Amino acid sequence: MIETISSFLSSGSSCAILGTNGSGKSLLAVELFQRSDVLCSLVSLEQHLEVIEEERRNDDSDFMNCPDPGRSVRQFVSEGGAITPEIERRFKQLGMESILGRGLRFLSTGEFRKAQLVRALAEKPKRLILDEPFDGLDAGSQQELTSVLNQLATEGLQLVLLLNRVDEICDAVQNIFLIDESGLVGRVEAGEELERFFRMHELPAVLPEPPERARLILESGSPLIEVKNARVAYGGRPVFEGLNWRVERGEHWQIYGPNGCGKTTLLDMVSGDLPQLYANDITVFGTRRGSGESVWDIKKYIGHVSSAVQVNYRVATSILNVVISGLHDSIGVYRSPSPHEIRCAKEWINLLHLGHKMEQPLRRLSYGEQRMVLIARAMIKRPELLILDEPCQGLDEVNRRTVLNLINSIGENSGTTLLYVSHHATDRIPCIKRQLKMGNNYAEYA
Repeated sequence: MIETISSFLSSGSSCAILGTNGSGKSLLAVELFQRSDVLCSLVSLEQHLEVIEEERRNDDSDFMNCPDPGRSVRQFVSEGGAITPEIERRFKQLGMESILGRGLRFLSTGEFRKAQLVRALAEKPKRLILDEPFDGLDAGSQQELTSVLNQLATEGLQLVLLLNRVDEICDAVQNIFLIDESGLVGRVEAGEELERFFRMHELPAVLPEPPERARLILESGSPLIEVKNARVAYGGRPVFEGLNWRVERGEHWQIYGPNGCGKTTLLDMVSGDLPQLYANDITVFGTRRGSGESVWDIKKYIGHVSSAVQVNYRVATSILNVVISGLHDSIGVYRSPSPHEIRCAKEWINLLHLGHKMEQPLRRLSYGEQRMVLIARAMIKRPELLILDEPCQGLDEVNRRTVLNLINSIGENSGTTLLYVSHHATDRIPCIKRQLKMGNNYAEYA
């Protein structure tokens, strides 16, 4: 496979490599990068994780009177090459002027993806390999990136796009390679019917039954979540302010808006993962946050999927244990699970077609497969509140549709309330009827 694609790239033409989760796209990207016969730059989700790990190791907040911002976006980009007028133009094209002074750890996933891309361009490559470049970008940023990529190809930069989604293949790319776990499937031209490449899985009529857990009791008329006049700022810059929001039990919400508007920040406040929540008036499950409650009293009713959860799950353990840990809101498993817990976890793993990797460590799986495991971890206890922050990030067409159907089934057939973030209009979940649109210091409700 590598020889076939390398031979094609020697012609100088751009291409897309479309593959399933676990097909080895990311490993292929690294190998193409290492074997490149021209100056080449690589951008990937794995690099994102590595950079954040490095920032955490170098975090000096404990020795300072304020949070250590770490490297700024401008510093990060300059490590790739000089900040030339051309690079400044890319900052403007991608709407990055407002984040250039911000620390890398304080960026949204989409903002970080933009920083990675511009850093790669600062290296002045002849070939640019982009592994899932659209993941984490809002709809407007996806259009901006598509425009930039088409322009770069016109200017002579060779593009190699490794993608999960058919609709992310830009006009500049006419050659498409298809790969799965068995290797190279074939090569097609842009515009050809690709649906046959994706074989859909059937969902079971009944989802795995979770172990018995205490259910939440709310006073009559009390909302599940209530946020009053909330404000969050970093370095004096407001992320949002004056935000009021009320979520009733069983009421499903989609939250959307541009990168950096505070969607993830709001969800982290609800889940208890943001210290600034204690400076705000937030009630979750009938309890005013900061009133002496244990964070675990709140988390036991919440399932959570996000890029941050994926970054933070660093325990070297099997995916079976990862899924079981969702029953105990822990990172890893620290007591012997019951036979029922083991059986339930195995049912979820098999449902997501990862049973053949049951005993493998989480980090040995592809990014998309890791996301599938963490989705199972969040869903296994059938939580009172399921927070889904870009759950389909890194998923191929088959797994994306499987997960969306699973989420809809849980929303329709259980007492779980859904809070869902997605930048893709095609990733709609039918049972979600309410919308919270966030922007620059405003929020709209529907």
